[in-house]
Amino acid sequence: MDSSTKQLLAYSLTMMLLSLPSLAFAQAQTSATSPNSTGGETAAHEGASGDDAIYCRPPEQRTDSRMMGPKVCMTVRKWNELHAKGLDVSADGQTTVQVLGLPGSP
Repeated sequence: MDSSTKQLLAYSLTMMLLSLPSLAFAQAQTSATSPNSTGGETAAHEGASGDDAIYCRPPEQRTDSRMMGPKVCMTVRKWNELHAKGLDVSADGQTTVQVLGLPGSP
């Protein structure tokens, strides 16, 4: 390989790597919200209806890490039960936390 080919290859690889984060950000920003959710869940299965439909909340920023938490998927019934108690799933995707402003919260 001559030097101009190496430079072109290095430039092309650099540009591809620099564009990856923007593609991931654009993908994370496009989601449909559930009409009966509090705004964070997205439809996972269009075929299910009512309380048996599954909604997924997109990953949230964790407080203990620079990494994002997992996507959390549950039935609408489970989301509604949590929100009625004033609870929500934390950013780690494993624990529930008290949320102010939801029905049932203090």
